[in-house]
Amino acid sequence: MTSTKIIYLSLFTLSLLSCKTEKIKHINQKQKPFKAIIADAETTPINSSDDAADDICVWINPNDALKSTIIGTNKKEGLEVYNLDGQRLFSYKIGRVNNVDIRNGFMLNGTKISIVTASNRTNNTISILYVKPTGELEEIAARPIVSKLSEVYGLGMYKSLTTNKFYVFVISKAGGVEQWELFENNSKVDAKIVRNIVLGSQGEGIVADDFHAKVYIGEENKALWKFDAEPNTTNKRVQIIKTNDYNMKDDFEGVTLYDSGNGSGHIILSSQGNNSYAVFDRITNQYQGSFTLQNGNKIDGTNDTDGIDVTNFTFGNKYPKGIFIAQDGANTKNKDSLNQNFKIVNWTKISEALNLK
Repeated sequence: MTSTKIIYLSLFTLSLLSCKTEKIKHINQKQKPFKAIIADAETTPINSSDDAADDICVWINPNDALKSTIIGTNKKEGLEVYNLDGQRLFSYKIGRVNNVDIRNGFMLNGTKISIVTASNRTNNTISILYVKPTGELEEIAARPIVSKLSEVYGLGMYKSLTTNKFYVFVISKAGGVEQWELFENNSKVDAKIVRNIVLGSQGEGIVADDFHAKVYIGEENKALWKFDAEPNTTNKRVQIIKTNDYNMKDDFEGVTLYDSGNGSGHIILSSQGNNSYAVFDRITNQYQGSFTLQNGNKIDGTNDTDGIDVTNFTFGNKYPKGIFIAQDGANTKNKDSLNQNFKIVNWTKISEALNLK
């Protein structure tokens, strides 16, 4: 056995030993009925056919919130950008990007920018872009940021409120996780690995809670886990929910966070096996209920959802408390099957249906 394999197995063993620390005990473990909700809008079908759409994030336009954009991945080509009505504005053929995320306030050339990262499977890299005032994207990586993982897959960003540093978590199909620190380098953005985590099996969905310095990762056929997000912490993890628990069904896919302010809010998980979305309290991680997106008169529901995202930002009277967005793995119109797309939902519908505080 080579020294590299010995080191890897040692890290794997230590990681598993450190993981058996805590499980959330949910107070109400009875089955709850799913709340059926109808989407308010949907994006133009993506440019590629078959299984191609996956993940999304939202850029908030600082000058006009109604001109904010939705950035979605096309796993066969790159990124597609939509307005809040779902109309495609731009397309970028940058490679087979799987997941995407965004954080605001990265300092580059003395100016704060919104930075976008994506897991790019074409060259096993992390793509780095920034959002122009027009909503257009431009690549700004100082060099190819090549992962040491066998195949990049899931991705999520984290901004430390303690150090003001920006990080990217990238997950492989084999269950490895890298944490990269982003930094400026000659007017570009560079990155370095600062931490490794071992899940044990395939993961993808991920969201970081900047306020509480936590990161939630979905191990697709096992559980939703919570880790500390700072790079100098241990890899101890908390089990939030298992795939065979009440109202859950593997695969666990997208994970996102609704910020209600002052550290409160909700963690949302795509339970792909039963086409539902599970909601957990952000602070206690108690299960609060699940909802589904069903067919409406003009917009179909969702099936086999991968990526999800949510924002609390006010977009006029139409979306006073933000929007929830979900990838639709089976976009249909009447009896026709169209290219996949993303569904947009008024958050107020969800909060009222589940009586969320």
